[in-house]
Amino acid sequence: MELIFLSYAVVRMAKMKSHDLKGIQFHNQRERESKTNPDIDKERSHENYDLVNGKNIDYNKRVKEIIESQKTSTRKTRKDAVLVNELMITSDREFFDRLDPDEQKRFFEESYDLLAERYGEQNIAYAVVHNDEKTPHMHLGVVPMRDGRLQSKNVFNRQELLWLQDNFPKHMQEQGFELERGEKGSTREHLETREFKKQALEKEIDSLEKNLKEKKSELQALNEKVPDDVKVQAKREFKQVEVKSEEKNFLGIPKKEIQKKPTGNVILSEQQFKEMVRAAKENKRLKGSLEKLLNTDLAKENKDLGQKLNIVYKEWQTVSSKNKELRQENMQLLRENSGLRSQISDLQRDIRLIYQSTREFLKERTNGLKAFKNVFKGLVDKVKDKTSQTQEKLNLEPKMNEFEKVHKQEMNKERDRGLEL
Repeated sequence: MELIFLSYAVVRMAKMKSHDLKGIQFHNQRERESKTNPDIDKERSHENYDLVNGKNIDYNKRVKEIIESQKTSTRKTRKDAVLVNELMITSDREFFDRLDPDEQKRFFEESYDLLAERYGEQNIAYAVVHNDEKTPHMHLGVVPMRDGRLQSKNVFNRQELLWLQDNFPKHMQEQGFELERGEKGSTREHLETREFKKQALEKEIDSLEKNLKEKKSELQALNEKVPDDVKVQAKREFKQVEVKSEEKNFLGIPKKEIQKKPTGNVILSEQQFKEMVRAAKENKRLKGSLEKLLNTDLAKENKDLGQKLNIVYKEWQTVSSKNKELRQENMQLLRENSGLRSQISDLQRDIRLIYQSTREFLKERTNGLKAFKNVFKGLVDKVKDKTSQTQEKLNLEPKMNEFEKVHKQEMNKERDRGLEL
């Protein structure tokens, strides 16, 4: 029985802003030689293809076209806005090795169909499949447009990433692909490219080690099959020859006698002869197998394996060091976040006190409820206008300020008590 270990479905999401698009365009369309990715085999780059575009495109221009064709606001897109959420679709090398070229292409086409239906085909800027790296994968660029607005945070929130993690492998299984879902709740849901390639390389090294071990076992088995010696029961062949004797006749001439002398040949039975021929043939076959095995250059494979292991170890050190830095940064951010929360709480309390004090101050200095309402409403509107101007100047998303929030809460309280401000 052959055991088949299912591979994991991998969907990695990366956010792309305006300054990122040119670089990802160069990488995806192989417009420049990469100095940071040694896995690219330039001789196979012609095997890459784009499921959306028939030829190379300008990513910035295409993304702008998608946004402008759908946006409902006349406001300019913020310079720091996320323009593209790029999804990298792949699995491990063993999964793709099990697929023929047509099935491999169908894997990416089925992935595209699912994601295009989910996020809108009109929002897919590109879907580039790379076959010139060790593990085939697809870069699919989604422009996160919804309700006429560019809103990456709402389109790709945590719930959406969990949906992808659950439903992408499920969909691909329904299409006949042997994939399984990653660990639920795992911190490895969205692997960085370097980490993913590191894991793929580790799997390849495991495969090489297994192959090397099998070849050593095969060599050992061949060695044991070759006999140390061949035992054959054989008889020497003799012939009768006349030789001069030391004795002489009465005339003084040496007498002749018949003696048996070896001819240099041996006598075998037919069965013994057949066994020798069979042993010779087996020895020749084993010798050929041994030469073929030795010509695979096990020493070179072992050296290459050592170099790859060294690369993996260095990458692991780099990732480990980076993870340590990120943990330290995360702890610092948590401390800063706690401090900011405390400051925000203090500011909210101060704003509420300012609101109450301003309200009492104006109420005491106006004649009648109507005059007070007009003056106070003018103050609230002025604060609102000032806030809107500041948000627009800083290209911030329009948002109600804290003074307005307090005012709205107080109005609701007064209304609930049957009073008017």
